[in-house]
Amino acid sequence: MNHKLELDFVEYNLAAFLDACFKLVQQGKKAIKLRPFNQFAASFANKASVNGMQAKFYSVKEDCEIPPPKNVELCSEDIMTDATILFIPDAKTLSSHLLVYLDLKSGSIIAPITQYYYKNKPLFLISIPKSGTHLLYQLVEAFGYEPGIICPDHPSPGTWYCIEYSNSHTSARDFFIDTVRRSPFGNRHHPFPRSPAIFIYRNPLDILVSEAHYYHQDGKTLFHGYLSKKSFEERLLTLINDPWLLGSIRDRVGNFVAWLDFQNVIPISFEELVGPNGGGSIQHQTLLIWSMQLKLHIPGNPRDFGDKVFNKRSPTFHEGRIGSHAKYFTNKAYEKFYELPQDFMTLLGYDFDHRNNPRGISKRADEFRRRPLIYSESDFENTPILIERYYNGHNIVKYKGLYYGIPCSLGDLRLELQEESFLKTLVSDKELTELKQKIVLRRYVPSYAWKFLRCLKRLHKRLGLI
Repeated sequence: MNHKLELDFVEYNLAAFLDACFKLVQQGKKAIKLRPFNQFAASFANKASVNGMQAKFYSVKEDCEIPPPKNVELCSEDIMTDATILFIPDAKTLSSHLLVYLDLKSGSIIAPITQYYYKNKPLFLISIPKSGTHLLYQLVEAFGYEPGIICPDHPSPGTWYCIEYSNSHTSARDFFIDTVRRSPFGNRHHPFPRSPAIFIYRNPLDILVSEAHYYHQDGKTLFHGYLSKKSFEERLLTLINDPWLLGSIRDRVGNFVAWLDFQNVIPISFEELVGPNGGGSIQHQTLLIWSMQLKLHIPGNPRDFGDKVFNKRSPTFHEGRIGSHAKYFTNKAYEKFYELPQDFMTLLGYDFDHRNNPRGISKRADEFRRRPLIYSESDFENTPILIERYYNGHNIVKYKGLYYGIPCSLGDLRLELQEESFLKTLVSDKELTELKQKIVLRRYVPSYAWKFLRCLKRLHKRLGLI
């Protein structure tokens, strides 16, 4: 038995599965389950036999949709094999089945590429300040996501973004209350509900230590002068509960706690992710990363990803260790911390004796590791959304993936009732900023000059200049 965990994804066709299986056999993985045993699995088993593949195939009794042939042996679900091949083309069903392997200790899994494959969806990152943001960035880029950072109107699949602006420290209240109040259509067209997100949290006691080491440094924060003349203990006490500027650690962390309850969010703890370089364990790190691979449909080996996470060269890196409060907290600091309501510690799973267990992992870590991802199925692509009124004589409406500039002289035009030929006469673009430029140009630039500029832009594109 090969004791290496590996996940792979292939196109849903016989050639791709046969090629992947042949590679398994070459690695010495010859005992292979075929799940579920359906017509596609039967075709695969027959083709593998014809090709002389030196593998022993098994099918699980409980999920046999058709009787297996002679070269496939019936077995129970708990029989260990070197690998499992999943013949499940439906994204939802596949995701549910992948979570069966959360506690797999060894072996390989091959599954089909679906619309939930990591390269087919954007990813959003959320982090409490000083909770291991650099670890999160390192991990997702090791997974293969490209950094997009600022989310455009149409985020690219296989790319990670911040929920808002250019940093990942977006509090739930800011996004779901303030931004909704300022956005058209209640911000329901934002891609977040239909995409996966990862939220990293950390023991607030260790967050405080990291804050006290960082926030007073010139150039690191705008408010560094507020703390720069204080001793380390004075900074720590101020950061625990400051009535004048920074609020309490309960306030700062509490602004993010609601992210834990969203079903499309994967909560991960610093203590699990940091691994042995930060005082954690390979076991917890591997379990966490493996669960993320299964949920996000990411190929690879969790140990390989874990080796790439810890980066001391990060500009915000201090010490990156679990339980640093045991080294830096004074009795006075502990007393002031425990004077705060401890509801936020309970919600994060850190409601235990920290003095006797400074390196403890969140009580909720296993709950979050086992929780499936669930995406919103609401789709507003075919719903006209009014983005802005009276922009240079135009109303701007988003519809079917495009922004349209509708002359105000046409009144409240219902785009869903218009012919495609009419829509093509309206100024439009995939990006809002580009549309606004076009509206300005059309209004203030003579028509012959406008045509010249369009021809020039097409020429530049052909020459690769833009």
